Amino acid sequence: MQTAEIIEQTAAKPLHLCPDGDLEAAWVSSRSRWRDDRWILDNPTPGSHPAVSTVTWAISLPGGSRLTEPQYADLLGWLRRFVWSLQVAPGSGQPLKPGSMCNLSVGITTFVSWMVEHGYRMPRELDCVAMQAFKDDLAALVADDKDGEGQSGCGVFYKPLHVPRLLWQQRRTLAKAGIAPMPREPFEGKSTLDLATAIATKAEGWIKPLPDEIAIPLLNKAAWFLATPATDILRLQSIYLAARNSDAVNCLNGYDPSKRRRWARQRKAAETFEFSVFDDGGVPWHAPLRLESVAGVELNVNQQVRRLVFAIRTACIIIIQAAGGMRISEICGLSAGADAGTGLPSCVRIERSATGLNELFIVRTLLSKTEEAPRNVDWVIGMRPYATTEIPLAVRALQILDQLLAPYRPLLMSNRLLISFSNGTGLPITAAGVGPIHSNHLNYALQDWVSEWVDLSGLPDESAHKIEDKDLVPWRESHGRIIRTHQFRKMWANFALTVDPRLLPAVQMHFHHLSQAMTEGGYWGRNLLQVTPLSTAKAQQTALFMYEMAIGRSLVAGRMGEQVEEHIGQLRGRIQGKSTAQGWKEAVRFTNEYDLRLWFAPHGTCLPLIPISMRCHEIASRTSWLNKEPNYATRDPSVCAGCSCFILDARHKGFWEDRFKQSWFIWQQAERMGFSEQFRVIRERAFQAKALLMRIGVDVNELERQVEAEMLECDDAT
Repeated sequence: MQTAEIIEQTAAKPLHLCPDGDLEAAWVSSRSRWRDDRWILDNPTPGSHPAVSTVTWAISLPGGSRLTEPQYADLLGWLRRFVWSLQVAPGSGQPLKPGSMCNLSVGITTFVSWMVEHGYRMPRELDCVAMQAFKDDLAALVADDKDGEGQSGCGVFYKPLHVPRLLWQQRRTLAKAGIAPMPREPFEGKSTLDLATAIATKAEGWIKPLPDEIAIPLLNKAAWFLATPATDILRLQSIYLAARNSDAVNCLNGYDPSKRRRWARQRKAAETFEFSVFDDGGVPWHAPLRLESVAGVELNVNQQVRRLVFAIRTACIIIIQAAGGMRISEICGLSAGADAGTGLPSCVRIERSATGLNELFIVRTLLSKTEEAPRNVDWVIGMRPYATTEIPLAVRALQILDQLLAPYRPLLMSNRLLISFSNGTGLPITAAGVGPIHSNHLNYALQDWVSEWVDLSGLPDESAHKIEDKDLVPWRESHGRIIRTHQFRKMWANFALTVDPRLLPAVQMHFHHLSQAMTEGGYWGRNLLQVTPLSTAKAQQTALFMYEMAIGRSLVAGRMGEQVEEHIGQLRGRIQGKSTAQGWKEAVRFTNEYDLRLWFAPHGTCLPLIPISMRCHEIASRTSWLNKEPNYATRDPSVCAGCSCFILDARHKGFWEDRFKQSWFIWQQAERMGFSEQFRVIRERAFQAKALLMRIGVDVNELERQVEAEMLECDDAT
């Protein structure tokens, strides 16, 4: 019997009003009973997929349990009555259609998970305090969804917010079923759409970035692939395809080799290929291709060639996304081809920066997400000093991808940079072996790549800047397979704001250039899609900074650091007794409430709580209470160090250690040569660095010993 027929036949005594005993064997559709773990309702819309009219009840709950387990019988019972009542006795007068059930199910999943985590079971318990807490927690709750793609659009939040709204709408109907209703209308009667929109504007700040312990080896390995390995694999592919093409020539001459013979020729070409040597040990970076077991799967030589092509493809995509902050859908929209004159990819152009001192590399891609019609969008993916020839990492990655996939695009008749391989083994030969690329292809490829090429077995249990306990354990145990492509946007923003010295020099240089590009004016800032993750990363880093100060994990220096330490008690009180994850969330709320934002630089950060005292603006004669960020033209370490808004912590230790050692070495040499008077500024710079380092717990005596050793080496050399 169809759902509509069941509703009609039970109109006199609707199912949601029946005793529990009568519901055990009751049907809700032609495929599902009331007691089933999911309801697949009959949808009268022609061509509709069953998934859109499905409600899932076996919801995974905090602690590893499921909603269908006996301890949640009361909760599951009223939820089923609630959902059924929306179809047969809607408080709004408009029955909920079967095609809307999937969206409702998604919202219920999030809402019920939150209820269980916070100890709520019945609608009557959901008072104003509970609803305010749910609204406050929602952004973090959605960001914690490991299966999601980091979406922060309004619809993601509308679905769970709409559930308590519907509960209020159904309060009289539920009361007839013996279910005490919510005590008051949720969210003070505010529109669900308005609430969802407001939360969406802050949602990206809750999406966790990749921990440095994951991001740094991952980026270093991807950059490593773009050097000698990329050159080798392009050469291997060329030789491999040439062996196949020689068979094609023979076929044209009347000889039709079998598939086995063609594979044998290609296998021989691959087996005799010699990989390059580029390490001190004189060992090739990859062993000769033979039958091999990879991740427990036996791969023949043809499959290994395909594996290496995929490895380069994924490494290039990682670099492009990490270097420009593009979403994976925008990378799928990149066009292929190269400019005959410049040699640059056809989707890239060079523009002079606003100051004229640098050249910006701009990539144009097709934006389709959140747009009614696709449109072109520009992204800054690199910068170099004017009149130099350096090619940024991301541009190099685009060049490699263009060359790598060039043999297969004609099969698909596509001008897209990326295509997918749908053949079972080896490299594609016909159009049936290729297809358009989709984001899920790249996400799975990314997980495989991290698992195979990045060794995470030695990870500790927790990261240096953890925001939840045991945060690295899932990464280690899954071999990195929990990674998602959307995390690269946050990683890009974090590294663009604070360049980590543990990155390979080329990667570090790239992010240093990007951090310079932020202050150039000009092109930077036109694309809100590129600016937004920077803003959210800045907010997240600010919250982390405050959290670590509050729990005593971080020592700070600088005049503003001293002031914040004196007044951090309020936040310390709010996180007292809470778990790491709960304390982190409280720190995020705290920074949002007071609109605290740090402005980052390699030498320290600026917290402009006293705008009129910002020295960089004083020097530029632009002092104003309206100043909310530094004046980049006059901002430098010496100016900042004496500013009322300056803070530094252990993240900036490397900069000040180098500054102290360089200045102290120059001063000592000058003093020995009798030129000390001319180098008093250098001495003051060394003393300034020394004072700051001592404030954050650095052993300056050890640095002085290093300088003495360096001076002795210089003496020996002369």
